[in-house]
Amino acid sequence: MGFKSKARRAKEADGTSSTKKRRGRDLEDGEKPCAVKGCDNWADKSHGGRSIAFDNLADVWDEDDLVGEGRRLAICKPCYRHYKKEKKEDESQTW
Repeated sequence: MGFKSKARRAKEADGTSSTKKRRGRDLEDGEKPCAVKGCDNWADKSHGGRSIAFDNLADVWDEDDLVGEGRRLAICKPCYRHYKKEKKEDESQTW
């Protein structure tokens, strides 16, 4: 029996065992909304968002479906995964 199992048994015997599982990330609202129209997710880096060039996003979505200004637009993690799947066969994005 190791140190951790002895400690767990001691906590259970004292009645102080906690039902706390793994520490989850409780994310607050972000600052940057996703640039894809109709997507309500946040595109902050802490939420898994990425910043992609407008021209590359226009290859996957229509220009009317993109909201934002500038050369680069921030998209959320689910939209980024969709973008990566669509661009997978495009050889111009490979090194």
